[in-house]
Amino acid sequence: MLSTVPWQWCTSRRVALVVALTVAMCLVVGGDRVAHAQAAPASTTSRYMATVDGATLYNEGCAQGQAADNGIAILDFGQPWAQDGTYGTILFDAGGTFASTADIEFAVERFLSGYWVCSPSSTFLRLGIGTSNYRGATGAAHGQAWASLVDAVGNWINLPPSYASQEAARGATDLEMGWNNADASRGWAEGYAGVTSTPYYDYGDCEGCPTGGTVLGIPGWTINNGWTQEDVWYVSYGVPAAYPLPEIYLTSGVNAAQWQRLSLYAFANHGGPIYFLGALTQFQACLAGGGCPGANNLPGNGWAQLFGALNSDGRTAQRLNWSSDITWNN
Repeated sequence: MLSTVPWQWCTSRRVALVVALTVAMCLVVGGDRVAHAQAAPASTTSRYMATVDGATLYNEGCAQGQAADNGIAILDFGQPWAQDGTYGTILFDAGGTFASTADIEFAVERFLSGYWVCSPSSTFLRLGIGTSNYRGATGAAHGQAWASLVDAVGNWINLPPSYASQEAARGATDLEMGWNNADASRGWAEGYAGVTSTPYYDYGDCEGCPTGGTVLGIPGWTINNGWTQEDVWYVSYGVPAAYPLPEIYLTSGVNAAQWQRLSLYAFANHGGPIYFLGALTQFQACLAGGGCPGANNLPGNGWAQLFGALNSDGRTAQRLNWSSDITWNN
């Protein structure tokens, strides 16, 4: 399947099309014209979680091990919440079940056990333990509790007999402009980073971010719900623990262009571009949820759009190592 990318100059020739599985780009780095090519990685499966049942999580981990998932995958446990003084999330089930951080720790460890047993020894999975900034308990205290959860799973991985040769625990959060204000979201990020240096992945959006125009100084353009480009940069990359794995859902390529422009803002205002881990798509979730036309990028196409946008400008050019696609299947 072919998808279009922005025109790129390479000496006297233009490249107009990119194959989803193999991307060849031309870019300018440091004034020199350089050919840059990278094959798209195989996509892993990420999941919206409707359960913390140990047997279910073990089987899902085993299935992803058998599929030789390699790279980054997210288990999204839903909306941040606090109940009776205990932090956790509201799961994606019909009843809005509360799961504590202890429940989630147990579920994640069962998933990782299944993955370890069923995967080839050549694979390595960085598992993002996910929540979001969707209203609820978003703030510093939840970020701190989430960091402690992630570190507890990391310590479990390292215990004898140790799964560390094939597995690592990471934090993760779906930070979206429309779901909460910037102050609460920044508070969560700071709370997390104040407890641990273990990375967290921002697998959210840059809703309302520009796709062109003037690159402004700090705080950049004001975007949706009172956020600024500076706020998005901060929670996705400015906090020392943060790394972006952004949603590249729109088939139009707008999401990729928004994030490339944010990276250019970082280059102009923070001394360097944003370095991205990869791209997140929702093709499987769309299949189960009725289609979501226009927002159902295939994993290879979402990855190619982000790769193409970043490498359309030498100031943001980079490799892009991972791809994941999220599903509702539990």
